[in-house]
Amino acid sequence: MPLKQTKLGSSFQLAIGNLFSFLPLTPNQVTVLSLLPALAGFYFASQHLPLHSLFFFILAGALDALDGAMARARKQVSAKGAYIDGIVDRLVEFLLVLSFFFYPLPGFILTSGIALILILFFGSAMTSFATAYAEHRHVADSRKIALQPGILPRAERLILLFAALAFIPYSPVAASFILFSGAVLCAITFFQRFLFFASQN
Repeated sequence: MPLKQTKLGSSFQLAIGNLFSFLPLTPNQVTVLSLLPALAGFYFASQHLPLHSLFFFILAGALDALDGAMARARKQVSAKGAYIDGIVDRLVEFLLVLSFFFYPLPGFILTSGIALILILFFGSAMTSFATAYAEHRHVADSRKIALQPGILPRAERLILLFAALAFIPYSPVAASFILFSGAVLCAITFFQRFLFFASQN
């Protein structure tokens, strides 16, 4: 269960939100602001500086976590905010995945390019689409969506990509292995969700 869905995770998130509630920014502004470090991370990737890139992508991830925490602490959670957050999340993840194309990584069963495309397709696109389309077509309500399976949801997917980026200067083969593993796990996650929603009455 993701940290944010546990009682401990909710308490921690509320504490973080209260800690940063003094900021003169709305949660939605913090959400959009997370694009700036992501763009910086992409720039440093283009300069073949993976650790610099990693730092800024982690910063973007931290801002993404902060916006939700601030919204809960200020009681400003809204459907519009969740929508903006979801769109910005995908843009940040796209920049992160695209950053790997600047590095000549060796193949591991699949070429690194194919692995990255599969991560984008099954992870960033189809996994989210499976959930959104199930809700749109009234196949599942919010209760069922909360129970949906997924071996590699977004937070874990980002951690895996961060790990791959961190390994690039030290072991490109290990980075390729992580990306291949990510591609497989993203595909499994999509099919888990598809089968889960397809089996609903």
